Amino acid sequence: MFLFYPSGFRGSHRAAGRLDRLKAAAQLDDCACLSAPMRLPFPERIIPWHAGCFAALLCAFELLLGTPPLFAGCVFAYIMMATIAFNLAGGLYRASGAYIFANSILSLILAQCAKVVFGESADSNLRDPMTTILVFTAGMAGMLLAVFVSRRLIPKVALLELGDVPEDSRQIAIGCIALGIGMPFIAGFLGNNEPGSISSALNQFTQFLPLGIVLSTYDEIRSSGGRRSLNGFIVFGGLFMIAFWGILATSKQGLFTPLVTYGVACAALRYKFRPSGIAAMAIVVFFTVYYLVPYSQVVRNYTRSIYDISERMDTSIYWLEHLDEVRAENDKSSEDALGIGPHYYTQNRGFLERLSMIGIDDSLIDVADNGPKFGYQPMIFAVENIIPHFVWPDKPNTNYNNVYGHEVGILADEDEDTSVSFGPSADGFNMGGWPGVFLLLPIVMTLLFAVVDSVSGSIKKSPWGLIYTVLFLHIGPEGSLGACVGAAFQTTVVLVLTVFTARHALPLIGSLFFPERRKSVLMRNVRDFPKAAVADPPEAAGGPL
Repeated sequence: MFLFYPSGFRGSHRAAGRLDRLKAAAQLDDCACLSAPMRLPFPERIIPWHAGCFAALLCAFELLLGTPPLFAGCVFAYIMMATIAFNLAGGLYRASGAYIFANSILSLILAQCAKVVFGESADSNLRDPMTTILVFTAGMAGMLLAVFVSRRLIPKVALLELGDVPEDSRQIAIGCIALGIGMPFIAGFLGNNEPGSISSALNQFTQFLPLGIVLSTYDEIRSSGGRRSLNGFIVFGGLFMIAFWGILATSKQGLFTPLVTYGVACAALRYKFRPSGIAAMAIVVFFTVYYLVPYSQVVRNYTRSIYDISERMDTSIYWLEHLDEVRAENDKSSEDALGIGPHYYTQNRGFLERLSMIGIDDSLIDVADNGPKFGYQPMIFAVENIIPHFVWPDKPNTNYNNVYGHEVGILADEDEDTSVSFGPSADGFNMGGWPGVFLLLPIVMTLLFAVVDSVSGSIKKSPWGLIYTVLFLHIGPEGSLGACVGAAFQTTVVLVLTVFTARHALPLIGSLFFPERRKSVLMRNVRDFPKAAVADPPEAAGGPL
C-alpha cells in the first residue's frame, strides 16, 4: 500500500557503500545479515509519485465497481493530501506525522482497499455517502493546513530533548515497567476513585508501562548490536498489560498496546527480524484478533457491573476457557448488527469493520446533515476539562461519546457507560456543520501538532516521543476533537511528568532488579543518537522473538 524510502537510501551506490560501512562498524558478518531479511516499515517519507499511482489505480478499480466519479475523485484527493501532510510533518519520526498516518489509514484508505478486494462499490452501505466523503476530504485538507502552520510554531529543540542525558537507560526502563505494574495496585489500595482523589490522579499515569517497554526494547536492540529485541522484562510487562488491561478490563486497546509498543520501537530502529520471529508475531496477532478481540467485545457485557476483583477474575477465566463460544456469540451479534447498526461492508468482516472508521463516522455525519447540528458544547467541555479536579472540584463530567452513540441510535436508552468512538472530521461536522470542519478542525489540529511536536521532537534524537506515536495510532482515527484537546494538554502534562520521573527517580527502582550501572548505549549522547539508532541503522541480524 505504501511505497516509501528511508531518508538517505535513495541511491543504490550510496546505499551499498553505507551498507558496507555499517557492517564493518557493527562487526557483523555477511551470513548473519542475510539471515535476517525483513524489517517492519517505519517510513519517514512517502514518494508522492508512487502515492499518486496507487491512488489512481485504487480509484480506477472503484469506478469499475460502480463508485460515483465524485466519490472516487475525493478518495484520490484525500490520499494525495494525506501523503503531502505526512511528508511535511516528518513522517513517523514525529508525533504529528504518526497522527496523520493513523488517521488516514484507519479512517479511509484501508477501507477503500478492502472494498476493492471484496468487489463492493465504495459508496455502498453508507447512509450519506457524498456528504461523508466530502467531510473526510475537507478534514484532511484542514490537517494539511494545520501541519503547514504548526511547522512554523515549533522550536528547533523540543522540550524532551533538553537536559542531561541519563546514563542508566536499563534501570529507567525496568523502573518504568515496575511502576507501571505497581501503580494500579497502589491506586486500588487507596480505594476511593472519585474524580479529584489521589487514586484517580494515580490512574492518570498509565504511560509508565508502555514507556518501559519502549525503552527496554531500545536498550536491548542497541546493547546487543541489533541481535536481540526481547528480554524478560519486556515479556513480563507485555503479558501483564494484556492480562490486566486487555483481558481483565476487556479493553481492545490493552490487548494491542504492548504489541504495537514493541513493534514501533523495533521499526524505529529498523530491527531486522528472522523469519521465525515474523512467524511468531503473526501467530500472536492472529490469536489476538481471532479470539481475544471477540472476547473483549462480548465479555465486557458480563463484567461491566462486577467490581469485586476476585469475582471478575473468575468470570474472565471462565470465558477464556470457552473462547469458541465467545467467538460464536460475537459473530452472531455482528450478523445482527448488519441489519440495524452502522456498517461499511455487505458481509460480516469482523475486526476489519472496527478498523474502518468511515462506517461509524457516516452515521454521525448523516444525523447532522439531516437534522439540527449538535452545537459546540463538547468542545467547550474539552477546554473546561483542562482544569484539574483539585482546582475545580465540581467540574461537570459528560461522556459525549456516549451521547453521540445515543444520537446515532446504536446504544440502548439505559446504557450510560459505553463510549462510541468517532473521528475528528465527523465530530467537527456534527458540532457545527461545514464551519466545524473548515474552521474548528484546523485550529484544534494546529494546536495539537504544535504542542506535541514542541514537546516530543523527533525520535531520531530522543525515544520519548514514541509514546505519542503509540497513543496516536489509537486516537488518530477514532479520537474526537475533544480528545485532541485532551491529548494536547492533559496527556502532554502526564507524559512530561512521566518522563521527568523516569529520568530522575526510576533508575533507583530499576537498580533493585538490575544493579549493574553502565553507561547506556541507548542514550550515551543525544547528538549521536540519530546516527547510531535511526539515520544509519545497524544492518544487524535480528534474533528470534
